[in-house]
Amino acid sequence: MTYLSAAEIARITALIEQKEAQLTVVNTTYTRALAQDTEEYRFNSGEGSQWATKRKLSELKDQIDSLQSEIDQLYRRLNSGGGLVSIVLRRQ
Repeated sequence: MTYLSAAEIARITALIEQKEAQLTVVNTTYTRALAQDTEEYRFNSGEGSQWATKRKLSELKDQIDSLQSEIDQLYRRLNSGGGLVSIVLRRQ
């Protein structure tokens, strides 16, 4: 018996899809960052210059861990139905 309404299940499923898409983007960024040794880039077109600095790998790793944790929590909520799964009471 599920304790989540159809609307709640749809909302949680949409959140999972959104978080998984974000995780894919961060994982791609992390993989690209591993392949590069430079921390910042300078672009000079002759008319002006721009700077770009990539994020630290540790920040990306923290974001990956956070997103994975959020996804796991959403799956647990979806699979548990949001209610009491089991309880054992002992009389003494």
